[in-house]
Amino acid sequence: MDIALLRKSLVKAIESARRDAAERRTRADEAGRDYTRFLDQTATPVFRAMANALRGEGLSFDVMTPSGGVRLVPERAREDGIEVVLDASTDPPQPLVRVVRTRGSRVTQHERPIAGPVRTDALTEDHVAAMLLEELRPWLER
Repeated sequence: MDIALLRKSLVKAIESARRDAAERRTRADEAGRDYTRFLDQTATPVFRAMANALRGEGLSFDVMTPSGGVRLVPERAREDGIEVVLDASTDPPQPLVRVVRTRGSRVTQHERPIAGPVRTDALTEDHVAAMLLEELRPWLER
């Protein structure tokens, strides 16, 4: 094998990897800005409205706003809840819903996209409300 050709291929691979990493960081920064806007303008108001509606029906839920997310938790079991978080492990990063439920000593947890393959800047209040109604069903059955 010719060392010069090998070295040229290596240099091209390094440049390509650096370019891809820079593009990935740009997409991640844009997704972070979109997520912050989504959280402030869409998700948090819907979570608050849902908590108020649940209280009106006699179900005590609170809204917590940890850094970078919003969480709907039942008053009796603070470790349970429905939370929106940004999944930075995907390219581009996307918001996920994380649900934790406990029943005795058994803990179930799952994560999923809020509305399938919808981009963050296209998520609406309707997407968030539909997700909450779907994920709240186990708490509503009790």
